[in-house]
Amino acid sequence: MATDRGDGTLRTILVPIDGSDGAAAALDLALSLADGTEATVHVLAVVDVTDAPLWFDAALVSDLERAKDRLVGEVVATYDDHDAHVTGAVRRGRPARTIVDYADEQAIDLIVLGRSGRSGIAPPLLGSTADRVVRTATTSVLVVPDEVAGGEE
Repeated sequence: MATDRGDGTLRTILVPIDGSDGAAAALDLALSLADGTEATVHVLAVVDVTDAPLWFDAALVSDLERAKDRLVGEVVATYDDHDAHVTGAVRRGRPARTIVDYADEQAIDLIVLGRSGRSGIAPPLLGSTADRVVRTATTSVLVVPDEVAGGEE
């Protein structure tokens, strides 16, 4: 469960990323919240192979993990000039559950995520991952709307 300093100051912010515009907008917002503080921004990429066809082999999963590692590495390097400390991780599992579990393990104060990411057709209000995170997280969740993420109306 997230810790609280009692003064409302954010110490840790989690931003799940998938390479989408929504995730980039969430990261920008999280960094602006963290700048000027001692907050750490955790960037998390999830390799989702839970619903993968049986023909996914170990080599393909390793390729997916390497791609996510590169994505996280690029993000951490790109945002290294911010006041906030940026760190990254890659995990395997169902995205929403993995995000919530990581937030609990790392005592995250705030999860910031895009409303919809790279998945196919989005449900009417939230992407399925965002919806599940909002419903199951034990810490505060800030969802960045599509309008902020991509200029859509």
